[in-house]
Amino acid sequence: MELNNIEKSKKPAKVLFVSIVLSVIVLLIGIVGTTILAMSKTPPAAAKNGERPLKVEVLRVEQKDISVFITGYGQVNALNVVSIASEVSGKIVNIHPRLEIGEIIPKGEILFKIDPKDYLTIIKSGRERLKILKRSHDLTKKEYDRVRILFEKKNIGTLVGVETAEKAMLSVADQINQISQVLETAENNLERCETKSPFNARIKSVSLEKGQYVKPGQNVVTLADDSILEIQVPLDSRDARKWLRFKEHKTNKEAAWFSSLEQVPCQISWTDNNNGQTWFGRLHRVIKFDEKTRTLTVAVRVDAETAKKKNPLSLPLAEGMFCSVKIPGRTLYSVFQLPRQAVSFDNTVYVAVDNRLKTVPVKVARVEGENTYVAHGLNAGDMVVTTRLIDPMENALLQITNKKEIKS
Repeated sequence: MELNNIEKSKKPAKVLFVSIVLSVIVLLIGIVGTTILAMSKTPPAAAKNGERPLKVEVLRVEQKDISVFITGYGQVNALNVVSIASEVSGKIVNIHPRLEIGEIIPKGEILFKIDPKDYLTIIKSGRERLKILKRSHDLTKKEYDRVRILFEKKNIGTLVGVETAEKAMLSVADQINQISQVLETAENNLERCETKSPFNARIKSVSLEKGQYVKPGQNVVTLADDSILEIQVPLDSRDARKWLRFKEHKTNKEAAWFSSLEQVPCQISWTDNNNGQTWFGRLHRVIKFDEKTRTLTVAVRVDAETAKKKNPLSLPLAEGMFCSVKIPGRTLYSVFQLPRQAVSFDNTVYVAVDNRLKTVPVKVARVEGENTYVAHGLNAGDMVVTTRLIDPMENALLQITNKKEIKS
């Protein structure tokens, strides 16, 4: 019994020993394998701790003279808009077949006609009565001459008789004068029965129907003359004061208001049109100054016929279009033109000097569209950084990416 127990106790010890030996062997194999792999691996290259440059584009600047443009916005309107009213009363008997909104009626064509029968009747009866009165006037004049001669030369008759004959003659003459005035008025009214287009007119509004009875002064048609268009453009008064062109005053009278404004050619673009089509007008006058908004409103006129001849196939400039207007102003002399993003909000620019970044304060003369014009702070040939940078370090290393373009 004891021998069996001793043999049983030896078996677990033997198993434990074998497990330990196997574990040691596996561990040694792993250590040897790791060492071999580590020895066969190529060590990485040592990292260089050099300065990393900023990639930028630059612009070599030169001084030049720039013509300033003032841009404003306004709506196109026809210069002449006329409300047509009936000059006489009566019934409408005829209307132009194209008397509708948007139609163009040539100059001299009849827009509408009022029944002329009453005035024709007055003229007919007046002329007949006038013939009778003229014959009566001849008879009374002869009678007056006969009585006057008998009284003056032969002392036949009385002075009362002469005066009575003269009174009868003058009475007929007065009636002739009255009938002549009635005839003239009736003839004028007969002409007024037909209302003609005063120019090549576009119909803006119509409140007229055949058979309608109208009274004098009643507006029935509104016409627009599109041959001359006008755009009223409000401008910032500071821009206007600084950049609009004004001639020198020759007399004190010319100094009043803005009479010396130069009528320069202007470029007009429809804000809803993206194909680059433009028209040309001319600055005409200053309309008003608004002290509340500090704006100066100017008028730009466009000769539609001239514009159509220059661009016969283009879309016409029409009343109601909202347009931008570029007005040429004075000239900026010896300035540097930069992209707007190249100048910071505090009027500084970044300049590349020996591939290093330098911050330079500048004086801005004007900002116009996407361009900024610098008057002072730069020198001709300076390399201005045009890439937008956010808080770069002063004297940072630069890598100029457009060197080829600059050299060429």
